[in-house]
Amino acid sequence: MFLRYFKLELLKVFSASIVLLGLSINIHYVVGRESGRGYPLRGYSPAKLHPCEQSSCYPATGNLLIGRESQLLASSTCGLHGQERYCIVSHLQDRKKCFWCDSRPTTKPNPQLNHNISNIVYKLYPGTRYKSWWQSENGKENVFIQLDLEAEFHFTHLIITFKTFRPAAMLIERSYDFGKTWQVYRYFAHNCQESFGMVATYPKNLTDVICESRYSNVAPSTDGEIIYRVIPPTLHIDNPYSTEVQNLLKMTNLRINFTKLHTLGDDLLDKRGDIQEKYYYAITDMVVRGSCSCYGHANRCLPLPGIDPKPDMVHGRCECTHNTKGRNCEKCEDFFNDLPWRPAIGKQTNACKRCNCNNHATTCHFDAALYEATGRVSGGVCAGCMHNTIGPNCDQCSNFYFKDPERDIQDPEVCRPCDCDPDGSLDGGICDSVTDEANNLVAGRCHCKDNVEGRRCDTCKNGFWNFTKLNPAGCQPCTCNTLGTIDNQGCNMRNGECFCKRYVTGRDCNQCLPQYWGLSEKKDGCQFCECDPGGSIDNNCDVITGQCQCREHMTGRKCDTTKQQYFTASLDFLLYEAELARASPNCQVVIREPYRDGRPNTFTGTGFLKAFENAYFEITTNNIQRTSKYDIEIRYEPVLPQTWEDVQITITRPGPPDPNGPCAYYPEHETRKVVLEPNSRRYLVTPSVCLEAGTTYKINLEFRRFDYRKESPTASVLIDSVVLLPSIDDIPWFATNTTEGLIHHQEFERNNCYDPQFYRDPDHAPEVCRHMYNSIGAYIFNGGLLCQCDPEGSESKICPSHGGFCTCKPNVVGRRCDRCAPGTYGFGPDGCKACDCNSIGALDNFCNTTTGQCKCRANTYGRECNRCRNGFWNFPNCVRCDCNGHSDSCDPLTGACLECKDNTEGHTCDRCKTGFYGDPRLNADIPCRPCPCPGLGNHSFADTCSLDPYTKDVICDCKEGYSGSRCDICSNNYFGNPEVPGGKCEKCNCNGKIDELKPGNCDPHTGKCLQCLYDTTGDHCEMCRPGYFRYSKDDMCEECVCHALGTNRTTGPCDPNSGQCPCLPHVTGLHCDKCIQNYWKIASGEGCSPCDCDNSGSLQEQCNEYDGQCDCKSSFGGRQCNECMARFWGDPKIECNKCDCNIEGSKTLQCDMKTGACKCLPGIGGPKCDTCARGYLGNAPTC
Repeated sequence: MFLRYFKLELLKVFSASIVLLGLSINIHYVVGRESGRGYPLRGYSPAKLHPCEQSSCYPATGNLLIGRESQLLASSTCGLHGQERYCIVSHLQDRKKCFWCDSRPTTKPNPQLNHNISNIVYKLYPGTRYKSWWQSENGKENVFIQLDLEAEFHFTHLIITFKTFRPAAMLIERSYDFGKTWQVYRYFAHNCQESFGMVATYPKNLTDVICESRYSNVAPSTDGEIIYRVIPPTLHIDNPYSTEVQNLLKMTNLRINFTKLHTLGDDLLDKRGDIQEKYYYAITDMVVRGSCSCYGHANRCLPLPGIDPKPDMVHGRCECTHNTKGRNCEKCEDFFNDLPWRPAIGKQTNACKRCNCNNHATTCHFDAALYEATGRVSGGVCAGCMHNTIGPNCDQCSNFYFKDPERDIQDPEVCRPCDCDPDGSLDGGICDSVTDEANNLVAGRCHCKDNVEGRRCDTCKNGFWNFTKLNPAGCQPCTCNTLGTIDNQGCNMRNGECFCKRYVTGRDCNQCLPQYWGLSEKKDGCQFCECDPGGSIDNNCDVITGQCQCREHMTGRKCDTTKQQYFTASLDFLLYEAELARASPNCQVVIREPYRDGRPNTFTGTGFLKAFENAYFEITTNNIQRTSKYDIEIRYEPVLPQTWEDVQITITRPGPPDPNGPCAYYPEHETRKVVLEPNSRRYLVTPSVCLEAGTTYKINLEFRRFDYRKESPTASVLIDSVVLLPSIDDIPWFATNTTEGLIHHQEFERNNCYDPQFYRDPDHAPEVCRHMYNSIGAYIFNGGLLCQCDPEGSESKICPSHGGFCTCKPNVVGRRCDRCAPGTYGFGPDGCKACDCNSIGALDNFCNTTTGQCKCRANTYGRECNRCRNGFWNFPNCVRCDCNGHSDSCDPLTGACLECKDNTEGHTCDRCKTGFYGDPRLNADIPCRPCPCPGLGNHSFADTCSLDPYTKDVICDCKEGYSGSRCDICSNNYFGNPEVPGGKCEKCNCNGKIDELKPGNCDPHTGKCLQCLYDTTGDHCEMCRPGYFRYSKDDMCEECVCHALGTNRTTGPCDPNSGQCPCLPHVTGLHCDKCIQNYWKIASGEGCSPCDCDNSGSLQEQCNEYDGQCDCKSSFGGRQCNECMARFWGDPKIECNKCDCNIEGSKTLQCDMKTGACKCLPGIGGPKCDTCARGYLGNAPTC
């Protein structure tokens, strides 16, 4: 039985150890590199990988005592100094009870006599069949056995087999620092509390130190065992590779302390030899199971130097893998310190990683701070970096060296020396070691002085010049104006001259070129002055504001607009009306009215000069303000459909032209031939004539022959005007000998700007033409001209900025609005009025411009020549006025009589005036007399009267509200006293609540309403009658609806404004139709009563409004919920009991609410009415 138990226990120990150490053997196939697939390559047989290749690995376990007999120590051994007798207390059947112990070296081959500590390693003495054991001295209780290991081992469990009784108390200790410190593994005691105090007896955690009792009993007397497992099988371990588990397993020294012997009834272990020789400790066999500690980095261990290997001995020097070294693989190999050393755990080898020194160092060490700083990626710090490298990985270049981007980091020549110009660099010639765009670093770029740049710091920065060693900043700043410099390039680095933008000049590019202004950041630096060529003196402008130098009365930055009340002359401003010229007798002035329907006029001025054959006229011009060439334009209107073939125009100067002026070579008299075509209205005389400013010229037109072949004395033509047009060929900016002039000239012609319809009406001309017209006008007249708008004839003092034609009042004409148009008269603040001459009575439609008098034909009268003489009307068929003898004149157009006499009125004075009566017609001849109605005049209730044609009686026409033959009675629906002085009739005010067709609606003297309708009452029907109401005066009266049981009939009717009924106590609502909250019993007709619901028994204070029943809680009843519920009795606040009245013997199932007594039928008795009453026989209910 014992053997079976031992095997089971041992199996558990081994299983636990194997799982904990993670011992496993994995067979892997070599993976084909080319295929990249997980199957063997052809031609290769599967090969086993090293057990530690892809996971943690552990050496096999064994008995750590084997081969270490010399490392065992016992504090007490019997017979060590001579023979010592000892006795046994078991095996009573044995005859021999006492024996001898002699453990001196001379007796070592005798296992029956020598009991040295080394005997516990094997059960049988080596080479014999005899059992061997260790035995302590007699009577010694505090004895220890100690195993000192030469290295750190993993200790898994301990098995001790005793030859005598097991100790009554003992403890196991271990050290993992070679005996410097000790920790208790486990206490064992027959009585734990007595031997070791308050030590726990059951572990809760893996590291708990407890005391066990099961291995400390007296029985058995021999071969008793003590088994100790470092990892208790009863505890669940989440992670067998945790630091806590690993620390618990590691050991360098093991010590077993025996502290108490079993005395078997001998209460005191005194010094008598016969007592002491029976009590001692003896061990036949001890197994210390474990393996060498390699932290998962080795699968086998080798003997330490100087250790003699023996069969089955567990050696202490690990054969390390995973780039580790040390007796226990407790540190990384040299140059494998990029990661911190860690034990291998399961599938994680945690192998030491080779330092990355890029072939520039041969040693390194681990730096924990660097490891954390890199996010636990790399902690290896290389030592002794070569090839001018530095840094943890020798991946940086030393000061004054930089990384060559063309070379690999592992190249010995990767770090090249900086090549900095000493005159322009800082920091002794140091340069950027690497290229880093984020931090603006470029490998090999030197650290330059403030004003120096370039990889070698040998060039001035943009904006600086004069590179010199003496300058602390290297170069001195350019003085360039940044606004005027091209792309802010600065200046020439040798001489400091700036690179100016297109229109900028100066050494510092701080000035605009002539005719440019506004130095700015724009591409060309400055902008063209763009001075208007006509409005400005020249094209130079203020360099800051761009303001051009304007001619007189011109304004704007470009001088392209006139000042207020000034204008630029139109192209045809020098216009001379033919009808105003000095003409020959055979010329006629033809006046025309302007069109009244909005059509543009085809002429200027007042009309035309009609010229016949051999006629002439002469124009004098003295308002030339600029010496220049002018084109003469003749404007005309043909009369005949043939061409006027021979017209001669002569320009006469008062003397020879200025010999130094532009007109020096022109003659005093110039003649041009003119041909007037019938299909045209203008003729441009060629070539141009040169006219000098300030000179008076005479222009003569002679109409010689209409037809060369014959005389035509009746032939005529209408000449409108002669115009002097500035010749654009003589205007500077149109000169074709310059590129700019040629462009302007072509633009003028391309847009047809010389077309008369454009310069006569600039509003319809292209924008470019309007701009050119404006410039030409300002140039020819040296600036702007004053509007001079006539204050009476114009709408404003301001005229349009070009042309200068003021805005005229109606029928006013002229550029200055200073005269009436033909066919109008009366020039004044309102303009001019049309003559409106009668087409029959007047000779034409032109009248005197002052009086407006038309030129009348014979026998016609009036300003317009449109009237008959006085006493007649109906022009032109005049008839005498018909006024029944009461007037001498009538309206000349309508015939209505004027100023009727004798109190008459009407178209023909045929009726009496208001307030008079009679018949003033000639055939009746009844004169008009005053109406006899009372009060007429001062106190009248009739405005008119009339004469009855049959009775000849006077009938008064009463005002509204009055009646009677003399209008002295108030009409129906009116009241008052019109008979008395100051009295009158007023309309009765009944607010529209009467039938006005009915007589007697109101009192005729007081106005009180007597027949109010729509349930109203009051002197003015302004109130609802009792029992009715309305919300506002505009609403109809409605009958009040009052609840019969809730209304108090003794307090009067409802409120006339709201309809609120007068309610009984505790009744509410507009109609008094409901109880107020927590009241009921409106049906009583006396008001509402309180619910009085019990606070303890009811759910709310409100009861049923009809029966007053409160809403009761469970087990409560009664109307007020202050009783027990139906068929229960008692106090509901304490307890309610069921009545349980007998249904056959009770009158009702409800018992007395206080006593619980049921109400029985006659002859029935008992509290529940379930027995016969006294004096009755039988069985209830049959009694």
